Amino acid sequence: MNSITEILKQAETQEHAPGAMSVAFEVSDLIYYYGTGNTPTGIQRVQQELALEYLRRSGDQAVEFVIYDVGVQKWRAVDRDWLSSLISAARTFRERSANWRDLYNKFAEKLPSFRFRQFERGDWLINVGASWSLSSYFVQVRHLQRRGVRCGFFLHDCIPVRHPAYFEYSHTVDYTYWLFQIRDTADLVICNSESTRSDYLELVNPKKIENVVVCRLNASWMDEELSPEAEVAALELLADLQLFDEDFVLSVGTIEPRKNHITLVHVWDKLRNTYPAKCPKLLCVGRIGWKSEAVISQAKALGLYDNNVIFVGAVSDDVLAYLYKKCLFTIYLSYYEGWGLPVTESLHAGKICVVGSSAALQEAGAGCAIHVDERSETSVYDIVEKLIDDTGLQSAATQKIRDGYTPRSWSEVANDLYGIVATATATTKAIAAPLPILETNVLYQFGRVNPVTDFNNPCAAEVFCLGDAWHQPEGWGNWTGKEVAEIGFRIERAASEATVFLGCISPPGGAKLTISLDGKQVRAFSMVSGRKIVRLTLREFKDENGAGMYFPVRIRTSVNRVQDMREVEGTRDARHLGLGFLFLVVFDKGAVIERLEFLEKIVTGEISSS
Repeated sequence: MNSITEILKQAETQEHAPGAMSVAFEVSDLIYYYGTGNTPTGIQRVQQELALEYLRRSGDQAVEFVIYDVGVQKWRAVDRDWLSSLISAARTFRERSANWRDLYNKFAEKLPSFRFRQFERGDWLINVGASWSLSSYFVQVRHLQRRGVRCGFFLHDCIPVRHPAYFEYSHTVDYTYWLFQIRDTADLVICNSESTRSDYLELVNPKKIENVVVCRLNASWMDEELSPEAEVAALELLADLQLFDEDFVLSVGTIEPRKNHITLVHVWDKLRNTYPAKCPKLLCVGRIGWKSEAVISQAKALGLYDNNVIFVGAVSDDVLAYLYKKCLFTIYLSYYEGWGLPVTESLHAGKICVVGSSAALQEAGAGCAIHVDERSETSVYDIVEKLIDDTGLQSAATQKIRDGYTPRSWSEVANDLYGIVATATATTKAIAAPLPILETNVLYQFGRVNPVTDFNNPCAAEVFCLGDAWHQPEGWGNWTGKEVAEIGFRIERAASEATVFLGCISPPGGAKLTISLDGKQVRAFSMVSGRKIVRLTLREFKDENGAGMYFPVRIRTSVNRVQDMREVEGTRDARHLGLGFLFLVVFDKGAVIERLEFLEKIVTGEISSS
């Protein structure tokens, strides 16, 4: 087999030839994230830097940028100049001179004018961001795959599965379903580290481990030279905070429990008391995140807040680069990471980094960081004390970085990613994916009640959803937003005279309901109000042209009205609601025990309608 480098060169020289690789690089998460602010966190940072690298290759028409339009549930081709200007505006934005939201809105108003991306068989959709909150996203991914489009996903971590306590319960539910659907749909899974790949293989148990590869993120976005404007902005910030060169230790990361700022607060409390004259200040840069109140409260209670420990929030890239270069050293005590970009950024700036010891952080440290037991305040205190008190140790640690750390550019990471996709293109065929298989006598629920724990068999009915009528699944089930909705699956031909039970809820206010099976209307209800369980019978297919073990089934539901929830007093829901879907189960003729168990769940309310 040719090396990745050789395949990459071949792909570049053949980009305009018939059948050449075509990549739609998705920036949905980055664009929507900019709506909340201009300073990226880890996942958005990766998208931003990769997008910039592909944008700089103006002659490379093999890479196109797309965004998933949640309103119409289709991908739009994003104008390169528009995207380049938006990223540039985000990186250089100054809060004192303008309002970011106003600036972002000027960019966002152009999105609906971008054309829809027409995917062809063999094309690639590469998602490097977070798509778990995008309505009906994987419904449309499966639609693309039925047309022979290949999909690759960049996996940043499996932490909500490994350590769910670090996240809100609802996020853990959504994230585990996201991982399940990646497992179900991905033609290619690109992990950011060997640690993440190991977690994915262990916890998610994918069908094809050969499609799970690693693209390491050991690169930094920082330039060697800062612009005069950036230096002025950074100096103004430091002056406001009464900080001076090498008078502070820098910690970069969202303020949340997983990042372990509470240990930093306790360590700095002890340092302040031990070294009152020369204890450096701790500058914490990052957004205020989930459950950050305990850290802030503790810092205030100890008298550290805005004195010895300063929480400055998020800052622009160029200001952050200046802080990296002027700090005494950096510290990053996260309990668990998929990679750890602040470690890479610190080493790239030539700064000592005190970091935790989890597997991914060991990779990011590249043998040049100082690793500690992040769960031991004593371990952290001891090394920080030595770095403050021993200039010889500082010099030795800095020299180790100069001698042993080889920084990479994001251009190299972009080449790696492109080469991975090129390799997959050269070694695999684009095959149109069939409808998913439905197992008889298994209850599939449309709702997301609990996190996925069995990725081999999550019993998720959302894999059968077709079309663009679907809202995001909720705990109880899944609303549709249009009059007509469709589900489809394949079932064994041997399932003779199987019976389908479909649980649904009418739109608020009720509606007429008709149901078609494989294009033929089979049930009609003059009015449905509230929950309805519909029973359908499948006849064994006797068509002479039928072949194979499975045959396709499509069930279409139609209601005569949808409810505009903006017209309903007392609700903040602004959606249009059609039929709601609860569950789907198909029993074969002899499944007596399974039918009784299903009936018990209905009677006892275990299968709920809300």
